Amino acid sequence: MEATQYLRIAVVLLSLIIFSRLSFRASKSKGVSIKLIPIDSRESPLYQPNLTHHERVERRVNITLAKAKLMTFGDDKLLTAPDRQYIFYIAYMMIGHPVHSVYLVVDTGSGLSWTQCEPCINCFQQNYAIYNSQASSSYHRVNCDHPLCNYNEPSSVFQCVNGDCVYSQTYGDAPSPSRPTKGYLSSESFHFIYRNFEVEEFTVLFGCSNDNVNFYFGNQPSNKISGILGLDLDPTSLVSQLHETIGGVFSYCIVPYDQNYPFDVHPHILRFGDDAQLPEGNIPTTPFISFVRRSLYYLDLIDISVGNYRLYLPPGSFDATLGHGFIIDS
Repeated sequence: MEATQYLRIAVVLLSLIIFSRLSFRASKSKGVSIKLIPIDSRESPLYQPNLTHHERVERRVNITLAKAKLMTFGDDKLLTAPDRQYIFYIAYMMIGHPVHSVYLVVDTGSGLSWTQCEPCINCFQQNYAIYNSQASSSYHRVNCDHPLCNYNEPSSVFQCVNGDCVYSQTYGDAPSPSRPTKGYLSSESFHFIYRNFEVEEFTVLFGCSNDNVNFYFGNQPSNKISGILGLDLDPTSLVSQLHETIGGVFSYCIVPYDQNYPFDVHPHILRFGDDAQLPEGNIPTTPFISFVRRSLYYLDLIDISVGNYRLYLPPGSFDATLGHGFIIDS
């Protein structure tokens, strides 16, 4: 039987706050943060300064239509290839010793975080130096005995090769699949902003990817994106690994589409733990539901309205215990 663990989500003005349990305020967590860059920020690696407001809105519509064609289902997960045009939020991360900066696509629908890693077998284009694992004094490969290297499980992305835990991770299939990113499960120091702009380090398991094919954001000469930041409920995700520190809580700003809002938006903050606080007052919330052996954020969606018209879809259309369910995925 699939056990359920209830989570909380709060959509507050323009913020998305995800809680792993109702007792967050009683937990011993603390706040850390990461710089988060919306696609339309001037600091975005994918910023297009010449687009008009109408063109930016039209791009959103085209993204939705194109993404619907690529969505497929498998192993109880909704999968879609991470095309560069689907990217909305990019995290600016600092890793290693000496510190190396990377730009990672924020993905609440995947677990393992990874970045391109020298020495490369096959790396896509990025216009700054690729992270060199051999140059970092805090880098270590993870062996097959590590509890998160579940290579014996049928659905695992990991394998054991010469004592090292290696992975092959894909993000979609037909009609245009993202071929696997491959590399070594590794540990490294990740640097976060703490109170008073101090920097705090955490040792995090991540993917040192040295073989990457068909990631479309890598086809651009000016590309700065080097990988993906996984924030789902999988044990390998950043949220799960830092659970004792952040209490399973993170939040980020949802960029508005209002006609009067300036579209050259400034970067936001991806907040973890105590940094993600609910405003006072009557805040509408809806429960998340998680399932054993599923790592996505499920919502108990009942129905959909278009404008003032409710569709009255058949009861259970989005029941995750009966089918694929309804998830939130950045």
